[in-house]
Amino acid sequence: MQYKLFCIPYAGGSAAVYYSWKKHLPTSVEMVPIELAGRGNRLKEPFYESMKAAVGDVFSIIREEVGDNDEYAVLGHSMGSWIAFEVAQKIFSSPEIKKPCHLFFSGNYPPHYSLGTGTVHLLPEKDFQQEVMKIGGTPKIIFENEDLRKLFSPIIRADYKLLERYNGSANSSFPCDCDVTVLCGKDDNINERQALEWERYAGKRFSVCFFEGGHFFINEAPESVADCIAAALNISPAASGSKGKSGPSLSAHF
Repeated sequence: MQYKLFCIPYAGGSAAVYYSWKKHLPTSVEMVPIELAGRGNRLKEPFYESMKAAVGDVFSIIREEVGDNDEYAVLGHSMGSWIAFEVAQKIFSSPEIKKPCHLFFSGNYPPHYSLGTGTVHLLPEKDFQQEVMKIGGTPKIIFENEDLRKLFSPIIRADYKLLERYNGSANSSFPCDCDVTVLCGKDDNINERQALEWERYAGKRFSVCFFEGGHFFINEAPESVADCIAAALNISPAASGSKGKSGPSLSAHF
């Protein structure tokens, strides 16, 4: 069985954040990193003004890539997980696209935790930088180098605006009719109880995996993450290119 794996980046990230996964994923999984507007090869396009706009764009990208005979999964990390969730809601209510076989929500609280009241994106530049650096994962040079700051700070701020205006608790969401796997870092702020609350959006099998690392464990433990994806898609570990490193801790499997 061949699969397409659509990967949606975190705030401030581009499609390139997933490139290092290619050597760890099974050959039967074609990774399709999604480039969001305003970065990478879409740098000249305007940023999204709302989650709805981002979801509509990503939905269109996936719809163009998926054929009637394609098996596919969608993965999003941090901000990308909420985009992935909303895209899945749109897919499962649409007759014009085949449905995914699996959803991977990574490094984020369930959408009902988002109240749409965040204000970090409104902070003055220096304060904004400090808040972003607290989370980690953003190289210091991004803000220390003036050219890089001018390039990346608007991207990160626009993504924070998207996140902080997203009111997931107000949406009339429904369980997605496919398997769902939640990925978390052991040193991130999300605890097991909170991660398990994603189960309300799973229409079929549900599991939670914890990995060594913090919020950006997907960069710290790419082999373990790839092994988890392979297992979730019922692909033999031997086919995933695993080199024997310790895998994820499975917290729950239903």
